[in-house]
Amino acid sequence: MIVTTFADCQRYANISSKLKKAFDWLNSHDLLNLPQGRTDIHGDEIYINRSSFTSKSREDARWEIHHHYLDIQMVLVGQEQMDVTPASLTSPAEEYNATTDYQQVQTKDNHPYQTILMVPGQMTIVFPEDAHRPAIHGDGITASPMEKAVVKIRID
Repeated sequence: MIVTTFADCQRYANISSKLKKAFDWLNSHDLLNLPQGRTDIHGDEIYINRSSFTSKSREDARWEIHHHYLDIQMVLVGQEQMDVTPASLTSPAEEYNATTDYQQVQTKDNHPYQTILMVPGQMTIVFPEDAHRPAIHGDGITASPMEKAVVKIRID
């Protein structure tokens, strides 16, 4: 997991050429004016999903992992808490969906995790080894409308 800002993300561009391409694209586009849904940056290798939703309670939010893509998660409007824990410490809660590269997982009660407060101008990069539970109320209590964009980068 990496937490950074749009201003500082180029520091991580040398991790992969795809990450650099995504950062360059993000820093040259107005994400608030992207249409809802998927926008291709480089076909199935790099794309962005823009969505609007209402935040959830921690109890209603679900842990997830991806096997072949990393996420660059960005809040555009509002605030969101996202929990992160090692994927190796989770167990499947449902079958892996290869079409969407999504698997819901679960943790044991009282399992330790880190919580990140995500705000506009910041990005959190989660890798396949990072189970994450996004879309939690920014203040931990109050449901609020959210605008978010998530870049998906194939890494295998």
